Amino acid sequence: MKKQNIYRNQSQEILSLFESAGDRNKAMCIPMDYAKKDHVVMFCNGNGDILRKPFSVKNSLEGKNYLVDQVKKSCRRRGISRQHVFFGGEDCGSYADNFTCDLKVIAALRSDSWMVAGVNACDAKKHRDNKQASTDILDLLGICKMLINCKGNCSPAQTGIYWNLRMLVRQRRKLVQMATGVKRRIHFIVDQIFSGFLDEKKNGIFPFSRGSLALMDNRFSVHQIRRHSRSTLSRLLARNLVHHTDHCAEHLQKYTSQVLQPPAQHIATLQIFLQQQVKLFVYLQESIQLLEKEIAEHLAQTSGAFLTSIRGIGIVLAAGVCAEIGDPDKQKSLNQLVSYAGIVPRIKQTGGVQGKTQVKKVAKRCNRILKDYVVRSGSHIGINGPEELKLDHKRRSAQGQHADFGMSRRYLRMAMCLMRTSQTYLPKSLRDTRTPKKERAHFYLLTWSTLREKWKRKDALEFAFDKDRPLGQWRNVVQTLYDIELGL
Repeated sequence: MKKQNIYRNQSQEILSLFESAGDRNKAMCIPMDYAKKDHVVMFCNGNGDILRKPFSVKNSLEGKNYLVDQVKKSCRRRGISRQHVFFGGEDCGSYADNFTCDLKVIAALRSDSWMVAGVNACDAKKHRDNKQASTDILDLLGICKMLINCKGNCSPAQTGIYWNLRMLVRQRRKLVQMATGVKRRIHFIVDQIFSGFLDEKKNGIFPFSRGSLALMDNRFSVHQIRRHSRSTLSRLLARNLVHHTDHCAEHLQKYTSQVLQPPAQHIATLQIFLQQQVKLFVYLQESIQLLEKEIAEHLAQTSGAFLTSIRGIGIVLAAGVCAEIGDPDKQKSLNQLVSYAGIVPRIKQTGGVQGKTQVKKVAKRCNRILKDYVVRSGSHIGINGPEELKLDHKRRSAQGQHADFGMSRRYLRMAMCLMRTSQTYLPKSLRDTRTPKKERAHFYLLTWSTLREKWKRKDALEFAFDKDRPLGQWRNVVQTLYDIELGL
């Protein structure tokens, strides 16, 4: 029978370190309170006895070398093995990066085989002796208590390719937010110069398309559109890939007679504002497209690429979930991951066996970026996903459940399974090992064009299906096993 322990969330790495030391006095804990210029550090043993009072260490390579030298000296003096020493600190900002990775204490120490744990800043605050005051020393003691109680994460999800992918995804997210702000300002200016122009139903041109941006970038106003000859306007739209240019030009010029005329003395100023905002929006769109290509190439090197085999999940959504989860083989249980994503309700139950269980709203404390990508994925699957998943979304909605959250939890289960087994999505009817090979082969042929198109749109098709990449290896196996051709 499997043994159970009440300390489910303790760090197994720190527990193992204490066990191998035999005596907690023969283990050394080094809590660190990160800061921009000087970090505060303290040495103590596994029982919480202070071996060296808090002292300051510079946030530099010199400071890192000094700290390591002091640790080695203290270990020799007290007969503590280097293998029984571990560092720890709160999840820190970018200012500590240069102290904690390669030239940074965390990756530099890890590269030298030191154990480094991270603790949650909110939890560390609860372990402080003084709840009203906050100083470096008090914060350091709170961190130390968490580390000695084995409350630390020694295996961060973001390393190597996953760290790079997370940075790219988050940068794209920032640029999309900036582009959305620019679009709002463009709407504000256009409503004054040519009200209703960004409404496709009124003028026949899709808003923020190449044709729409080309018109707004060139002294745009009601008067300017009206003065253009029909042929000149048609040629301009044709150069910017607008369909049915003659009809659009005619419809647009007719619409100019139905809107209010802007004050003549303000048009020139508004045109300058609009032109600058359009240029900024175009630049942001180009930057986003370049980032998406980089994201696709990084995603193709991880097992997260298999998430794109689910209908309704594209490169961006798959990369967002994969980047925030990190290496699936280093993740904890699915229940903890779902809680980390913030898509499970809080539960309160008291009053004994007969006490009623209260289901409350989801907690605010979560990875909000992961939550955003996972919930959007659940919504997309409910609209455009495989038939069995769309029916499940409708069923949940009909029963009064939060259908997007329900599908998000199911999607996370599927995502972890696909990434850990390096397999593409298969409907339930085809997962049985007794399923005829012809049926699976037919399914792969039907879904291949959609999967190929997703990667082709990001200009990463050849890269993703290279023979050394996860998707390329899967393609070769499927072609050999089922005797079919999945052409690029």
